[in-house]
Amino acid sequence: MTRDVTNRVTNATSSTMAAIQRGHSPKRDTMRPRTPVLVLILSAVAPAVLFGQTGQQPAATPASTVLTVFRESVKVGKGGAHDDLENAWAAAVAAAKAPPFIAMAAVTGPAETWYLASFTNWSEYEKSTDASNSSPALAAIDKKFRAQEDEYLSDARLMTLRVRPELGYGPPADLANMRYVSVTRISVRPGHNGEFDELRKTITAAHQSAKMTDQYSIWQATNGAPAGTYYLFVSRKSLGEIEEGAALHNGAAYLAALGGPEGQKKLDALAAGAILSQQTDLFEFKPGQSVPPEEWIKANPNMWQRKPPAVKKTAPEVKK
Repeated sequence: MTRDVTNRVTNATSSTMAAIQRGHSPKRDTMRPRTPVLVLILSAVAPAVLFGQTGQQPAATPASTVLTVFRESVKVGKGGAHDDLENAWAAAVAAAKAPPFIAMAAVTGPAETWYLASFTNWSEYEKSTDASNSSPALAAIDKKFRAQEDEYLSDARLMTLRVRPELGYGPPADLANMRYVSVTRISVRPGHNGEFDELRKTITAAHQSAKMTDQYSIWQATNGAPAGTYYLFVSRKSLGEIEEGAALHNGAAYLAALGGPEGQKKLDALAAGAILSQQTDLFEFKPGQSVPPEEWIKANPNMWQRKPPAVKKTAPEVKK
């Protein structure tokens, strides 16, 4: 993941969950699309517009500008049973020809599963939601599975984000061949968004100057989270890339592009003034809980091709 100079001057102990707005019922149907339309890419949208992994160019304006994030908080000890439910749910909507969606689950931090959907604009989001809600087949599947979630979830909520391409870096990643996503939640002080923008634009400019080969995208919360909430996404093929990224961002070329010691002092001051807290957590894609696009299945069938459900073995009957 990108080495973010703001890590050195912010309090990273605040929980991501503590900063998200409370008060929504996890059973409210409007909180989760009837079909979990986790369309990280749509048929008409270039793949991997959300998270990137490598690149030497500033982030191009992506086709998708709206991102919905539906977060499910899983009860302690219910992870396995919740996975079984979601796997069956995904298989059912796949058979009903639902739009593609991708799930990812937290490896670190709170026990959460995220369902994300990207859209070119709000009108497209509305049309997609209306289409799913008007499908009798999907409504029947939703009724069957949603009623069971209360047993496994302690909370669920929906956020919407807008892309900030001028704050990101690099072209889209080959998401079909990625396994992990690092998610950094950043909380900006009220009235200090301008300083945060300056901080991130300076970092982006340094990446361009040093011709860095990493990539990240940044999205700003518009609904369902406190004002001043941002998310930085980095996708990864393996966890070894974390160490590679640390070495890359400690390299002489990048440090010089940041402006040397004086430049880093300026960045530290901007971060200290703009940022209340930030936390990075690692997520892993969950193919069994997803309905991936056909392009992803063709690109990486070993990962994305749906596996048949495991046959549960029953103990032989003991004759008395």
